[in-house]
Amino acid sequence: MTRVSPLLGTLAGITLLGSALTAGDSPYTFVDLGTLGGPESVAMGLNDSRQVVGWASIPGCSVNGHPCRRAFLWQQGTMIDLGLLAGDEESVARAINNAGMIVGTSESNVIAGSGTFHGFLHFGSMSALPDLGEGQSFAHDINAAGVIAGHTQDPDVNRDRAVTWTGGVLDNLGDSEPHSYNRAQGINDDGVVVGFGWNLFSPNDALLFAGSWVTIGGIDGPFQNAEASDVNNAGQAVGLQAFPSGAWHAARWTIGNPGATDLGVLPGMDHGELYDINNLGQAVGRSYYVPDPLMSRAVVTMGDTLVDLNDFAPNDFDGVLFEAREINDNGDIAATALTDTGFRAVLLLANDSFTWTDEGFALDGVQGTPSLDGEGVMLGGTPVELALTNAAPNSTAWLVVGTAEAQVPFKGGVIVPALNVPGFPLPFPTDARGAFSFQTTWPVGLPSGLTSYYQYWIVDPAGPFGFAASNGVSATTL
Repeated sequence: MTRVSPLLGTLAGITLLGSALTAGDSPYTFVDLGTLGGPESVAMGLNDSRQVVGWASIPGCSVNGHPCRRAFLWQQGTMIDLGLLAGDEESVARAINNAGMIVGTSESNVIAGSGTFHGFLHFGSMSALPDLGEGQSFAHDINAAGVIAGHTQDPDVNRDRAVTWTGGVLDNLGDSEPHSYNRAQGINDDGVVVGFGWNLFSPNDALLFAGSWVTIGGIDGPFQNAEASDVNNAGQAVGLQAFPSGAWHAARWTIGNPGATDLGVLPGMDHGELYDINNLGQAVGRSYYVPDPLMSRAVVTMGDTLVDLNDFAPNDFDGVLFEAREINDNGDIAATALTDTGFRAVLLLANDSFTWTDEGFALDGVQGTPSLDGEGVMLGGTPVELALTNAAPNSTAWLVVGTAEAQVPFKGGVIVPALNVPGFPLPFPTDARGAFSFQTTWPVGLPSGLTSYYQYWIVDPAGPFGFAASNGVSATTL
């Protein structure tokens, strides 16, 4: 962490102090990962050492009319062909842990998602993972201890079954009643598994396994189709769920709390989904437009808001960020761009040139009788203008408000408010000076002794995380 920003228990006026921004074109450095000599590459997994895995097409080889895909490891500017299992034609690497253990599938006769898939572990060399006897397996994710999550076909019931592999030993996670089929897609360092289950001709439900199966998505309303893709060590899972609109939206679940948080879609898009969430609660995925499958935009979450990663692309970036597959605990992102020559794997490095200053930015009560006095007391019914200065010019700032503290590491500081106030965070455009103002009136009749918490998140072009969180302030009603 660069610096931990403490919560201020009292304040004069209403002042938030935090980081001042330095000039820069983007909060990320965009790195083109190249190819293995063919026209395309796709990034799928990333670890904290900035090693990226995925697949790339290779020259002089085709299968069923498309160039052969080959699993790769990219590190320190070099893309390495990981090969494939004997007898197969293609391979895809999907995840890598901090020890450098890579998992994915070695494949043959792949047409539109069908074919033969063999899960593999690559740790110095590629080895096949055991299956349940049908000759098919699929490895999706691997945790810090090397436990692998995926699925295979169970010949006893002729259905997909979620499984884990530990030290090469397969563990069938069994039925997830009332579902006939299930698959595991993500696993955290505690061995908690998430995925989805379904019955034939029925919608999917998002699932979690921690010794036994629990349905976490698709149960909190008349919704259809929910799939969990990943879970972090804090017990937050992400994926997709259909909400009352009927469209698939990016979704987040907090383990132990019922219901999904609807993170929606980007403006003008139909669907959204999230693929990965890091231990700081940042998630990545995409939002897309159904009539045109190539109209897709990579997204990162800012609280409960989806942010288009294309907003941070440098002016000379050749392509459109199509999807983001993984975000590590440093804030780096493995993504794929759509260019004139097809898909291209891209690594978004969170810039590490961030400098903290004492100037910070401020939120000041400047109109009428101050709504917050020097002891942090909030007076109902009094108009107040909140003015933000020293944020990124012509950008966006987010005001977050809560009624509880959540001292969670975030963006080099801490999140101080628990985001439990409906409608927040609120985005505001900043002007050419990096400022904006917002007028509000605290409601009359707030209960005495109520403490509320406030913080700003701002775009930080030169910082290591892309965004910066201000110090927090609190206020208590009389």
